[in-house]
This record gives sequence, structure tokens and C-alpha cells, in this order.
Amino acid sequence: MFKDLKTIKKFFMDKMGLVFSIDVMMALILVTITIGMSANALDIVNFKITDYSAGKSLDRIAVDSADILINTPGSSNWEDSNNTMFVTPGLAEDNNGSKNSTNTLSIKKISQLKDNYNSLIRNILPKEGHSSLIIYPTHSNLNPIEVNNETPIQSKSDIAVVNRTVLVRFADYKILTIIYNHNWNNSENTSELCPHYNLNNITKHDKPDYNTDTPGWSCRYFKINQNDLNTTDFYILTEPTVLLDNSAKWEMDRPDHLNEDLENFDPSPQLINDKIQEIIGGDQETIIWVHVFSTANNVNTFKTYIIGVPKGTPSEKVRIEYLNPQPCFFVMKVWL
Repeated sequence: MFKDLKTIKKFFMDKMGLVFSIDVMMALILVTITIGMSANALDIVNFKITDYSAGKSLDRIAVDSADILINTPGSSNWEDSNNTMFVTPGLAEDNNGSKNSTNTLSIKKISQLKDNYNSLIRNILPKEGHSSLIIYPTHSNLNPIEVNNETPIQSKSDIAVVNRTVLVRFADYKILTIIYNHNWNNSENTSELCPHYNLNNITKHDKPDYNTDTPGWSCRYFKINQNDLNTTDFYILTEPTVLLDNSAKWEMDRPDHLNEDLENFDPSPQLINDKIQEIIGGDQETIIWVHVFSTANNVNTFKTYIIGVPKGTPSEKVRIEYLNPQPCFFVMKVWL
């Protein structure tokens, strides 16, 4: 078939070259596919790492922002100024510059943040950051506080949420005295002897005896002056607000002007400015006693509070829930 050896040699060389070219081409194809797959895998890994880092960064932003609001009082007296430049809006009650160890927040600071939220929150969040903040009281009689109720757009999938338990002091009311009408804390009442006791050699205002269900009196006192009358409204209220003890009564007097005018308790806080004004008269300062009669029944126990609120406070804002800080859920959402 081949005319000479040279032709045969040339034929086999061409065949070998063709096989070599095909092998090289296949190898190059495999290498290209491998590199492509590796690059794609690297892109996926890189995307996941970037996405994870961004998520962790967003979580950190949210946590740090919540910590600033909850654990610090913010810039000095920032809640009393409308200036929002260079202000750190901390919500914690002031504790002489120390860290807020009880997570008790001030309603005044919360209200100030609510009124100037977009301006103030920029001082602790990135410029491109968005957020919402709602405080949910655990007490069913208290409404949620919507500090900022912004809703993220649907395309935002990355939202960091911080949920903390805090205490909120809903009002800065002063408790002048507390009268305990229950067995296990009867010792919490004053150790001072009630001025009605053994008056004119007649024993009066004996303490109640819960072991024998013997009715009696629990009595405490507080100091008052004329300046208090000018700046404060005074109320008497009970916890619970509706008493099971239908025989419970109260009276108020001073050691040098005793009286026996018993008053019924009311489910609503009772304004007692006129009574206190009558008792103090023209004196600059005096001691006022509060006497509470109860039936000494362990089922019908209660507490009586005498409180002072800023002058002109609406009566509907005088509530038993405002006397002590209330537990709440602090829920902050952050997205970019």
C-alpha cells in the first residue's frame, strides 16, 4: 500500500501527532472545567463568607446600639434639651455616672427619644441604618410604647433583632409612706407608737392579730412642709385597688390634733390635698400620721400608699402600676 518506508513512517507520525493533539485538547478541556468549577466554588464560598460577615456585623451593630440605650444614661441631661447634635441617647436612669445594673429605663428619656428618634438614633447607628424600637410591658394594664415603629421593606432579608428584659419607671412619683395590712409583713410598719395608742389611759389602735383574726390598726407617718403643698398633689391608693376587706377604713391626723373621722377606701386614687392642707394649717412643717383599720384576715390583705405626684398631674395618670418600675420587653430591630 505504501510505496516506500519513508511514506509509511510519515503515515505513522501523522497518526501519532493526531492522537497527541487530541490528548492535549482533552487535557486542556478537563483543566478548564476544573478551573471553572473551582472558581465557581470559590465565588460561592466567598459570597457565603461575605454574607456571614455582613450578618455578624449587623448583629453587632444592633447589640451595641441596644446596649448603649439600655445600659447608659447617655449624654448629660440630654433629655432636657432639644439639641440632637453630638448627643448619645441613653435611656438608663442616672446613677451618678455608674453603669445601669438593674436595666431601669426612664420614661422621660424614652419620650424624648420618641419625639426625636430619627435625629438621635443616627448618633449610634450607621447613616444607612434603619431601625424600629418598641417596648412591651408585661403588665396587661399597660400599653406598648412605640418609640419608632418603622417597617422594613419586603426585599430586606437581613434584619437583626435584639430582645432584652428591662424595667421601665413609667412615672417619677414619690412614695411618702406605705402601710402594710398583712400578717407576714406587719413588722414593716413603723416601730413608733401610734399617738392614738393608750390615749387618756384608754387603749386604742391596737395592731391587728392575724393569728386570732382580731381586727386592728396599722399606722405610719410622714413629714410634710408648705413647699410640698405648692409643688405636689397628694393621693391615697391601695394595692389591690379593689379591696376584699369591706371593713377597711382610714384616717389621717397629727399627734397634737387627733381625730376619729374614718374614711372609706375608693377603687380609684383619692386626692387628699385639702385634708393635708387642713392638717398642716399655717405651720411650715409637720408630721402626719396615716391610720388604716383592717379585719386581720389573711385572705383580704392589702397595702396602702400615700404618694406625691407633680402638681397638675392628670388623675388618670395616677396609677398603682406607676409606683414601681415595671418589667418590659425591649425589642429593637436593625437593618441596612
